[in-house]
Amino acid sequence: MYLRKVSCILTMLCTALMAFAEVEIKVTYTDETGTEVTTTESFSSEAPLPAHISSNATELYEGASVEWHIRNLSSGTSVTRYDEETSFTFTEAGINTVSLIVRQNNEMVDSTHIDITITESHLEMPNAFSPNNDGHNDFYGAKGACHPEASGHYKSIVEFHAYIFNRYGQKLYDWTDITQGWDGTYKGRPVKDGTYFVYVKARGADGVEYNIRKDVNLIRSYNLVSETNNDNNE
Repeated sequence: MYLRKVSCILTMLCTALMAFAEVEIKVTYTDETGTEVTTTESFSSEAPLPAHISSNATELYEGASVEWHIRNLSSGTSVTRYDEETSFTFTEAGINTVSLIVRQNNEMVDSTHIDITITESHLEMPNAFSPNNDGHNDFYGAKGACHPEASGHYKSIVEFHAYIFNRYGQKLYDWTDITQGWDGTYKGRPVKDGTYFVYVKARGADGVEYNIRKDVNLIRSYNLVSETNNDNNE
């Protein structure tokens, strides 16, 4: 009888603790600076955003099952998952609501959600670079990729392909990783100073299509030291 009373009291205490405990959604992702972040709060970031999503649901409700719903509020795109933990790459701009439903014996016993806002896209390509190994503008690429300190950093670009041509229309280089760029060489040998041509075809998380065509000035003689000296002599 005594053991039965103790068991009942412990059950009541556990039930009370469960009532006050909160079900949380935990999202782990890598931010724009390359830092791994884990949060239980709503946040904003850029696309593409690979994320690992988990919760403490089964710790609070023994034997419970979980149901994930990931929905973009702008497009209405919705995904449902039933794993305890799941991974998802966010590629659509706007508010993406991640909802968690906890079930026991096929009945919903708890639910919660967080919002992940993906920024609108942005893409700019510079018109010049100076591959002279001085540590500044040595590569040609999207603004914010080869020179992160530059204004106009790219945002939420989910598809990217860039091509470099010479004035005769010969393709010298192409790349699909937006974080990379051209080093001013062709088949391992430096090309001459002069004007080249870049064509970029890309797509943003917000559906914006980018078709950029512009001249690229390659100037190896340019460097920050000579620019500073000229400024001091004026």
